[in-house]
Amino acid sequence: MKATNLITASLIYGSLSFSQTVLADLSIKEGYLREVPPGQVISAAFMQLTNNSDNTVTLIGGSSPEVKAIEVHNHTMLDGVMKMTKLAGLEIEAGKTVSLKPGGLHIMFIGLTKNLQKGNNFSFRLNFQNGESQAVSLPIKSLIK
Repeated sequence: MKATNLITASLIYGSLSFSQTVLADLSIKEGYLREVPPGQVISAAFMQLTNNSDNTVTLIGGSSPEVKAIEVHNHTMLDGVMKMTKLAGLEIEAGKTVSLKPGGLHIMFIGLTKNLQKGNNFSFRLNFQNGESQAVSLPIKSLIK
């Protein structure tokens, strides 16, 4: 192999390795999607996101072939009325944990083409402002006991 090809291959491999390390530093705990009745096309996911890297990451949404849109949302109280708003991005500072939970920050799944049934898992990708994404598979849980 020529020296220039070897250097190019090393640079590409080094870039790919760095990308994988950055994504491996975001951990997810206690994650789940909310079960919805058959035919319901909207659901939400909740979890603890911990950024174990040295850099702030910004979650901008997600993607899946089984849903039209995956967006970051927040509930806020405005003039005594609870409102849900789409966020352009959710910053997760280095070394910090952000809680996504009912009544607060969460990930909305809009336009589901698959029924979400308790006991199954749902796979999707989290997308970040820097163009990276991370594969996620979460259990589907019922909120009815």
